[in-house]
Amino acid sequence: MPNTIKITIPTDEALADFWLPDFCSVSGATRLAILAFLIALILLLAQAPVLWPFPFWDLLLLTTLAGLVIAVSFSVVCRFRRKMAAWSHLKIAGVTLIFIIFNMVWISLLGIAALEHYGLPLLSYMTNEVSMLVRHGLIVSVFAGLFFRYLALQARLRRREQAVLNSRLEALQARIQPHFLFNSMNIIASLIAVDPEKAEQVVEDLAALFRASLRDTVDVSLKEELSLCRRYAHIEELRLGERLHIDWRLPEDLSAVRIPLLTIQPLLENAIRHGAEMSVEHCTILVEVSINDYDVHITLSNPLASTSRHDGNRMSMANVKARLQARFGPSAYLDAAPVGDQFVTRLGYPHAVNANSALKS
Repeated sequence: MPNTIKITIPTDEALADFWLPDFCSVSGATRLAILAFLIALILLLAQAPVLWPFPFWDLLLLTTLAGLVIAVSFSVVCRFRRKMAAWSHLKIAGVTLIFIIFNMVWISLLGIAALEHYGLPLLSYMTNEVSMLVRHGLIVSVFAGLFFRYLALQARLRRREQAVLNSRLEALQARIQPHFLFNSMNIIASLIAVDPEKAEQVVEDLAALFRASLRDTVDVSLKEELSLCRRYAHIEELRLGERLHIDWRLPEDLSAVRIPLLTIQPLLENAIRHGAEMSVEHCTILVEVSINDYDVHITLSNPLASTSRHDGNRMSMANVKARLQARFGPSAYLDAAPVGDQFVTRLGYPHAVNANSALKS
């Protein structure tokens, strides 16, 4: 039987962790434009015999040359980036460097011919074309090597930070889970004596809840997180009866948005405890989610009962806020305060995809 060759094509998730950035993105193109100007400035400072009066024409020619070389070279790198993700660091750097030098040579020769054809001045310090190309090639090689080394080290640092972040999120999640467990067990205990059938139904809901909450997953979809909240709310509705009603105002598509596991559930638990549980009248708790192109905003509100105090929820609130900011950065927020006769909790964070992109750029 003939041997078969297995070709591994990197997945989008693996490509997202690739140490070579997507230079065709806006942030990548901006980075390359800055790099082209820096290379031109270094070439000028390293070779120009005098810098006063400043040789602006030389800088313009060198910037144009560096910009064209980088644009041509990295447009090809973008085209083959998926295939290059399976290569070693040394192979990627070597192939890219050879291609950059090749482009620098033919673009330089073409530029010299064009300038001579139109009668425009060449570089003021150029005396020999071969010598100039060798000098440019050596300087560009050193600069490109340092640049690729910087990208590799940056990717390694990013992976370490992500590992630390995941550990921190898991630790914070572990701090929330015991509180959730003890609260739920109290609900079961209160129902066993008065309604065994409802108690059995609560046990079934809890089994589904714990199967999800005890997973190692740090992030879940917003749809799954709200499904856990609905299960918890169903348990509380069985316990509190007509005193509790939850108004869910949710957009249709929630699957694409990510959120740390058990982020909304503790906030809903606080709203129920300090709203319906403290009230002898019918209590409506609002859970509203709004999503735009960049951010997710979630609002929970419950009526302020005369005997309700919100001092006891600061630990869970602090944990939720810490988890949000550890995952999404300082732009994530969590605020809670009385507004009229309601106690309103608001949280928001950027989309996970955008947040990751911002970190990588």
